[in-house]
Amino acid sequence: MKNRVENKLKNSHYKKLFFLMLVISLFTFGTNISIIDVESENMMMNGPKTAVSANLAAWIIVAGDRSDHDKLDIIRSGCDQAYEALINRGFSAADIYYLDPSYATAGNPQSIYRDADTTRANIQWAIETWAPTRGVDATHGLGMYLFDHGGTGYMCIPGTDLSDTNLNTYLDNLEASSGCNRFIIVYEACHAGSFINPVSKDNRIILTATDITHGSYVSPGGDWATFSEGFWSSIVQCKTIGKAFEDAEAFVHTAGDGGIQFPWIDDNHDETGHEVDAWGNLPNGGDGNDALDYWIGTGTNCPLILIAWLPLRYYINLSIFFIPVWAKVDTDDIMKKVTARLIPPNWTPPDIVKDDEGSIIGQHYLPAIQLDDKDGDGNYTGFFDRRTHGNFLSEFGDYKLSIFAKGQSGATAGESTYITQNEDGQAPPDTTLPTISITNPEANAGLKGIVNITAEGDDDQALDKIQLYLDGVLLEDEPMPDYYPYPEVVHSLDTADYSFGLHNITARAVDKASNIQETTILVTFERGDQIPGFQIITFSFGTILGIVIIYLVKVRKKHKELI
Repeated sequence: MKNRVENKLKNSHYKKLFFLMLVISLFTFGTNISIIDVESENMMMNGPKTAVSANLAAWIIVAGDRSDHDKLDIIRSGCDQAYEALINRGFSAADIYYLDPSYATAGNPQSIYRDADTTRANIQWAIETWAPTRGVDATHGLGMYLFDHGGTGYMCIPGTDLSDTNLNTYLDNLEASSGCNRFIIVYEACHAGSFINPVSKDNRIILTATDITHGSYVSPGGDWATFSEGFWSSIVQCKTIGKAFEDAEAFVHTAGDGGIQFPWIDDNHDETGHEVDAWGNLPNGGDGNDALDYWIGTGTNCPLILIAWLPLRYYINLSIFFIPVWAKVDTDDIMKKVTARLIPPNWTPPDIVKDDEGSIIGQHYLPAIQLDDKDGDGNYTGFFDRRTHGNFLSEFGDYKLSIFAKGQSGATAGESTYITQNEDGQAPPDTTLPTISITNPEANAGLKGIVNITAEGDDDQALDKIQLYLDGVLLEDEPMPDYYPYPEVVHSLDTADYSFGLHNITARAVDKASNIQETTILVTFERGDQIPGFQIITFSFGTILGIVIIYLVKVRKKHKELI
């Protein structure tokens, strides 16, 4: 009787264990083990990591000069403005060492910020000796801004020029003596890209106003260079180094220098510089990732300036005497000036003049006017007068209208549109397709968590709307305003809401004449909440195997009892 009761209890336990494991197996078969990766979870909750300070302890500013002192006033003015931008970003005067040429006149005095004469010996001393006294070490970096006429592989300075190998040697010496492993170098000059090799090294971000063979040009205000004004303006507005480079290149194009000036960046240390991509964005060619992660200074006191709107392309004929110009400027800065410039059809800036000493910074001498805000409401207006600018307004075709706004802080914004001069002043039939691009994410990217799908569009006359689709399903349908600049269209989605695997992202632009253009990229939504490649199916097979073993043991024991 006792044995019979014990067997019954054993059978009962076996049955309970059997059914429990069977239920677990059926419930979990083919599902994923839920092991949350902290970094992935943060990415899903908070989006991509945010930029941080480059943690620079000091800056060295070097103003160059030549024996003819050509445009030294512009070089000094630009270096002064870079100095003021750094002060705005939280650096003290003691953190900035300013080298200024000894030559001066009553009309072109030395900089009020200067610390010493610009010589090669003083540049070496500033890098190797002064910088460590300001805290440049293994955790605090050094920034440099250089501005001169430029030459291939050398910087024009009084006395003996500074070569690219000289600069590289001084930086190497500082790195060896102090452990400094972060350098930000901004070089404004013709042929500035020639300094990227050999200066390119680990933990160095190098930005040059142009490539090896082309020139750089005076900014529209006539007191700086176009690349530098665009770059430092964005730094003042607390944008990252990479974003400032994107803005600087856009500023070059707005000023009419696109196609003759090619800003370069190198931050992947391969000694090869790259421009932005076809849509004006970084990274490109492997460069830009590092620069997009860091900003310069404290990250506070960021005076923003934005040209909120300016007219779409409009049409005029030769009978229009005054050509109106207007723009709306939004800013929390005190406005210094708003100017407009007309760039005639097929116009290119004058060639860079070269001699034995190097290149002369190019200057445009294009017609420009100042716009006024008579009511104080941020609307700036003015006009071009054919009596004054008739020689620039005699052709049929597209005139690029560039508008620039500058605040007291040094923050600058630039946008452009077109005025088309034809026989009747009427828009022709619109048969041109709009343009559209997906700027984020990249094609064939693997995505997980929260993702911002971003698209940009444009049209030769007027854009009506931009749409975003995922696998043919409409995500976003955003109408475009009746003015420039057209906004980016952004849609945020969580990849966890969709099936894992391949998906198509499509952006479509529709213009006012119903012309349509679209582009599609393929991306992969990845699993972000499991051990890669490990499925619970493995665990399920183990469970089934265990059940089989238990069942066989039970049958065997029962068989022994019968014997």
